[in-house]
Amino acid sequence: MGSSFTLEEERQRVIEDISRLCSFEHMKNLDVNKNGIWRKRIDNKVYFRKGEIGHWKNYLTPHMVERLDCLMEEKLQGSGLVF
Repeated sequence: MGSSFTLEEERQRVIEDISRLCSFEHMKNLDVNKNGIWRKRIDNKVYFRKGEIGHWKNYLTPHMVERLDCLMEEKLQGSGLVF
């Protein structure tokens, strides 16, 4: 994100803590994501599937994948991210 960690942050294992807190397993198991409801209609847990690589193929059609790829490229153009 353009900012480096300090030596003290590295010693305190801040990078590892951030990685753990942002992991799929951790996010999936937060109480708000297991039991919360979005806009009083949708259970938050529906946003978390198995977290397996390639599992999206069981949910998206080839047309959906193509559309998503185009949207991602369009929205992230100029961000420096390469697909």
